[in-house]
Amino acid sequence: MKRLQSNPWAKRFELFLDKETIRRHSLVVVPPLIGLRDESTETACLRMEQALKTVFYPTNQCVDVLLRLVDKAFAHCLRTYDDENKYLAGIYAKNPPLLEFEPPLLVTGLAGTGKTEIGKGILRILLDDGQVVVGQEHSPFPLKKPWYVTVHAKAGPLDVLKVLANCERGSSDLVERCRKIAFRDGVPLLMADEFQFATGSSSANARVTQMLLSLGYIGIPWVYNANFTLVRRLLKRPEEDLQRILSDWIILQPDPPSSMDWQETLRIQKNVAPDILYFDPVMDASKIHEYTAGRKRATKELFVRAMRAEHPRGGVVDMAAIKRTYHSQQYAGFRAESEILANQAITNCPDKKRPDLWCPLPLSMGTTVEFAVAAKERRNAHVADAEIRSALSGNERDALREIERKSTKPQKKHGEVVPLRRKAAPTAEDLKRNANWFKDQI
Repeated sequence: MKRLQSNPWAKRFELFLDKETIRRHSLVVVPPLIGLRDESTETACLRMEQALKTVFYPTNQCVDVLLRLVDKAFAHCLRTYDDENKYLAGIYAKNPPLLEFEPPLLVTGLAGTGKTEIGKGILRILLDDGQVVVGQEHSPFPLKKPWYVTVHAKAGPLDVLKVLANCERGSSDLVERCRKIAFRDGVPLLMADEFQFATGSSSANARVTQMLLSLGYIGIPWVYNANFTLVRRLLKRPEEDLQRILSDWIILQPDPPSSMDWQETLRIQKNVAPDILYFDPVMDASKIHEYTAGRKRATKELFVRAMRAEHPRGGVVDMAAIKRTYHSQQYAGFRAESEILANQAITNCPDKKRPDLWCPLPLSMGTTVEFAVAAKERRNAHVADAEIRSALSGNERDALREIERKSTKPQKKHGEVVPLRRKAAPTAEDLKRNANWFKDQI
């Protein structure tokens, strides 16, 4: 502990080597939206969408990743800045005492599972820059927060390095400049996001690999986000590249439908507009998970699109509205993905038409098994329901639909009995028609 007390570069992480502290500092809530009913539909939807984008509940997965990144930054600062005299020598040295190459940590996962929020969470934890005094003859040196860079579609290695070096012109010594700045300013961590947008050409694989390697030569701990498509492309690189840029990874998975993390995520989202969002974060968690496959971005889209449909008629976004939106054409893309993900979980096989939805790296079995079990239970329930309905006559199905229609009306205060009239035994034609209907339902 004496070493930590004399190391201001590392001491700034002392409070954040604790999961609950990380959770408190990375949580983001917003005041409940008011007056949405008085706004135009598009204005109300935009306000809700922005609020849902802003809120963030740090799940156990996210907290574990954030803790690991904080610990990497902490260990780097302990190792690199263990002596003031060595620090001053490194400032004036041609090559600062950083590692020649630092292998990265990859964070991957489905779109909308929170990869970008990890980087934003680190910046919230370590928000402020500072200063450190070393020796009597020097002015205070800067103590910088982590670097965060977004990779644009046409970016190359020099473009990324110029941003980090705060330099408009490209030159052959950009890596060296970045190394000196990172050492001098005590930059503890580098995060690179949106690498997948740099993969739109035939030479993209080589270009992305060059960018990753150039960032590794800066010599500080760093992490990059990538989707499954980019990871699959990187896996085709030569072994010597893989050992440097794809040797350590974390896979963010959707939280299981019965987990406290998923329920708390829904609660945070519901509190954005409690007068509009009429669902129960606990009782309705499983059904909303079925509609979204547990993806936060899909959940946001489901709620906003339901709001767009209900707002003109003064309605609320309850489970009936959410179900209608799920089956709507506007949500068709997300619905297809949710169904593919559920089917993949059950069969443990990728969908041939959507390789972007299948992780090419080994997955942790815990969350995967929970998701598969929940998907199988939902499918079995759908099959059982379809089986019962297929045994009904046409009149009985009509009566059942009428009961269901009346039961979904939120303003209805009194029930109404709709009789199920028993007819004669079904004919062969009835049985054939029911069998075809049953097949369509499953």
